[in-house]
Amino acid sequence: MSFKTLKLSQKLLNTIEKLGYTTPSEIQTKAIPLLLKRKDILATSQTGTGKTAAFVFPILENLKETTEVKRGDERYKIQALILAPTRELVLQIHNKTEEYGASFSHKSVALYGGIKLGSQVSAIRAGANIAVATTGRLLEHIKNKTINLSEVEIIVLDEADKMLEMGFIDDIRKIMLSIPKERHSLMFSATFPKPIMSLAKSFLKHPITIEVDKENLSTKQVHQVVNYVNEEDKTPLLAHLIRSNDWHQVLVFTNTKLQADKIVEALNTGKLKASAIHGDKSQGMRIEALKNFKAKKIRVLVATDVAARGIDILNLPHVINFELPLQNEDYIHRIGRTGRAGQKGEALSLVCKKEVAQLKEIEELINKKLELKTTEGFEYEPHTKVSNRKSKKADKKNGVSLKKAKELAEKMMGKKEMRDEMGSKKGKPTGQKPTNKRHF
Repeated sequence: MSFKTLKLSQKLLNTIEKLGYTTPSEIQTKAIPLLLKRKDILATSQTGTGKTAAFVFPILENLKETTEVKRGDERYKIQALILAPTRELVLQIHNKTEEYGASFSHKSVALYGGIKLGSQVSAIRAGANIAVATTGRLLEHIKNKTINLSEVEIIVLDEADKMLEMGFIDDIRKIMLSIPKERHSLMFSATFPKPIMSLAKSFLKHPITIEVDKENLSTKQVHQVVNYVNEEDKTPLLAHLIRSNDWHQVLVFTNTKLQADKIVEALNTGKLKASAIHGDKSQGMRIEALKNFKAKKIRVLVATDVAARGIDILNLPHVINFELPLQNEDYIHRIGRTGRAGQKGEALSLVCKKEVAQLKEIEELINKKLELKTTEGFEYEPHTKVSNRKSKKADKKNGVSLKKAKELAEKMMGKKEMRDEMGSKKGKPTGQKPTNKRHF
C-alpha cells in the first residue's frame, strides 16, 4: 500500500515523497481514512510507528487554509489543539507539524513551560492556527487571555495514559471547558485502563477503537537483549560495554533524577562524554543536551522516562535500560526510540536479581522471550526464588534444629552447674581458677 491510496492531497503527497516516506505504517493505514472523515477515534499509540503523522496529516487536510492577516482578537484564535504530557514531546510534534505542513498556510506554535510566555504569544499572534501544548502552560495562556480556544475544530490527546499517570486529569477537564462541544476528538494511549476508558466516554463521541498488531508493541526492527548483572556492577558494566564496543549515541534510561546524575558523573569520570535530561534540568539545558547528543558531541544521554518523551533520532543505534521502568508499558516507549522508520537498532536491559520477576511480566506484555547475553567479567546467574511451600518447610526445619540445639545447650549447662555445686560441697577443685574479681 502507498500513501496515494489514503486519499491525501497531492500537495501533501509531494511533501511525503520529499521526506522519503514510501509505505504507510499500520496505525497510519487504519487511522488516516477515518480521520479524514472526521470520525472520533481511540487508538493505541506505540512510539516509533508513525503515530504523529497519523493525526497530523488529517489535521493539515481538514483545516481550512487562509492567507488573510489576522487582526485584533482574531490573532489569538486556534483551530486545532494537540495536548501532550512533556515539553520534549510537544516540541517533537510541533516540529513534525511544521515539516509536514511546509506546503500549507497552516502555522503551528509550541506551548510549554520553562520559558517566558512572551515569545509564545508572539508566535500565536503571527498567525498560528495549530497549538501543541502541555496542559499547565496552556492554562497559563487561557488565564492571561493570550489564546482563544472558542473555535477549536480538532483536539488530540497524545499519550493520554501518561497524562493521567502524571496527574493532568484536572487540567484536561479545565481545558475542555474552553473548547466547543462540537468538535473532532482523537485520543491516543499505549494502554486502555479503566481511567482512560472513563475519560474517553466524556471526551469522545461514538469513537472507533483502533488497535495495532500486538507484535508491533515491541517494534520488529529492534534487537532486544537482556544482560543479567549484580546491581552494584551496573555502572561499571555500562561503561565497559560502551567503551569495548565503541558505541556512540547511546540513550540510557533510568527511573530517578538522582540515578541519572550519578551515571553521568561516573561516565564522565571515565572519559565517556555524557549528559542527563530530567525534570530538574532547565528547558535550555535539556534542549542543549539533546542537541549535543544528536550532533554526536556527547556519546551518552541519560534520561528519565518523562524527560525522554519526544526524543526523536532517526538512526539512534542503542537504547539501554539501566533499570527496568516503573511502569511495564514504558518499556515499549523506551525501546521505540531506536529502530525507527524501518531502521534497525538494539535495546539492551541490565537486569539485577530484584528485577527478574518484572522482566517476565514485560515478556508477557510484548509476547516475546528476550535474548540473554553475558559479558566476561560480569557473570551473574539470577537466583530462583524458593516457593512459599518450600520456604515454610525450610523455616520449620531450621526452627526445629534451633530448638534442639538450644535444649542440648541448656542440658549441658545444667549438668556443668550440678558438677560445680557438688564439687564445692566436697571441697574439691572445680576446674575454675580462684579469683577475687566479680564478673558481670
